Amino acid sequence: MSGIVFRISVAFLVGALAFMAGALYLSDYYVAEQRRLAAAGDPQSAMEASRTAVRLDPFDTDALEARSFLLQQQRQYVAAAEALREAIRRDPNNYMPHLMLANLQLTQLDDLDGAVESYREVLRLNPRSSIARASLAQALVRKGDLEAAKAEYEKLAERGEISAQGLYDLGRIYVRTGEPGEGLRALRRAERRAEGALDELEGPLKEQQQQAIVSMNLAIADALVVMGRYDEAREVIAQSSSAQAPALLQLLDSDPETYRETVVNSEIY
Repeated sequence: MSGIVFRISVAFLVGALAFMAGALYLSDYYVAEQRRLAAAGDPQSAMEASRTAVRLDPFDTDALEARSFLLQQQRQYVAAAEALREAIRRDPNNYMPHLMLANLQLTQLDDLDGAVESYREVLRLNPRSSIARASLAQALVRKGDLEAAKAEYEKLAERGEISAQGLYDLGRIYVRTGEPGEGLRALRRAERRAEGALDELEGPLKEQQQQAIVSMNLAIADALVVMGRYDEAREVIAQSSSAQAPALLQLLDSDPETYRETVVNSEIY
């Protein structure tokens, strides 16, 4: 009798595994179908494929991540965020849904507190994620928490993982938090790095980089003004192609202290 029970149990287990394997295969198929239909411009059918994929595999997060992307394409950002939260509930130790949710909170939902929390969770799960750390720093800057943002940028700089944009932000933070000398050094590094990358770019990307360099140049002048090095600041501004340069020169010549206070009290974003 026990042998019969054992054989029935084994058969049941084999059947369950086969069913699960089939469901997983079909889930992957419908995720691929969702992406194909979305690319073909059929969002309604893509969403149906997404629902099927989610039902077939109650543990997978890929289908929910793909659904969130589809919803974002349709500008349904709240629903897209909920899809990612469901993915997180399914697999809380997978940092990718946390990262996608954080990016959505930062860029589309204007939920800075939520974005900071989500980025910190990403870094708890994946401490080496330089993308998450840089984005966390940007979210903290937008919240006005410059000291916390500075700490995150400094971690990136210590590891040699900070971008030119990160150095630009860090330099301006230093200038506004009582370390203009450090700010000047960071800004000059950012400018050199941005200039060094120009030859690799073309078209709109090159134009965007050139505008970023102009902004970095003016930020260098700001740092010099805060340090009281007015003659050097005047020389930098005089050589700038920025439309703001004439007004800044006039302010520097007429009231350098107001210029200094304006820089120190200004927001970065």
